[in-house]
Amino acid sequence: MKNKTLYVSDLDGTLFNSKKCVSEYTIQILNQCIGKGMRFTVATARMAYGCDYRLSEIRLNTPGILTNGVFLYDFSKKEIVSTECIRRDSAKKAVDAFGKNGLSCFIYVYEGSQISIFYNDKKMEEQTQYYSDRAIESCKNVCLTEDLDVAFNSGEVVYLTYTGEREMLEKVCKELDQIEHLNYSFYLNIYNGLYCLEVFSNTANKKNALLKLKKMMECDQLVVFGDNLNDLPMIEIADYSLAPANALDAVKEKVNYVLDDCDHDGVAKYLAKVWLI
Repeated sequence: MKNKTLYVSDLDGTLFNSKKCVSEYTIQILNQCIGKGMRFTVATARMAYGCDYRLSEIRLNTPGILTNGVFLYDFSKKEIVSTECIRRDSAKKAVDAFGKNGLSCFIYVYEGSQISIFYNDKKMEEQTQYYSDRAIESCKNVCLTEDLDVAFNSGEVVYLTYTGEREMLEKVCKELDQIEHLNYSFYLNIYNGLYCLEVFSNTANKKNALLKLKKMMECDQLVVFGDNLNDLPMIEIADYSLAPANALDAVKEKVNYVLDDCDHDGVAKYLAKVWLI
């Protein structure tokens, strides 16, 4: 039955330690388990370029869930498998919702097989969580433009995001609640103490992506690891769920079991026990 189970782990605060990397012990355990037939992958808010290099030593052979369910991504081929796009009218209303509250946002556009990022305020470049050398190197375009219609005319909008103070972004959330065909994720960035607001299609979330992946991989059971609020949709549909000791209390209250924290290889220790490593 183990080879009919799909194991899915969040990255930051769960599989990644506080240094934003995977320990040598975790790499060894994961590769041994995968070698024995374990179906393992990750589900993260990150883009491919934000986790590809950090996971390069793990022999992932199951597509991953990226950008909170916007993409399914084949790590071995470095290709996007599927994408959930935002309706054009909903995306424009969402951008206006940021603007009404004095904020801008990054607009991610899917063009064929590549991603481009557009923004209209140079101060956004200080948000290194989204504006980074890896983004510039990996994306088709990373473009500062006064006219955001350039973004809407370049391809399909898949993602909008901004990071800042909670109070500012809560006002945007109230606006987004009134817009049809949208979902958003609003959560604390454990590394800098700021809040992330990430907007995507109502068909895009970790839960829906996980159900799609479960069907694709013909798995019977789901085992999920997570630490933050954006992991709760996955945890809700899991047959068994676990959280590291450093997880938010709201998450630990929902899971079946609490592991060692992310700096003590909680996920890997659990898998080593299950797979007799």
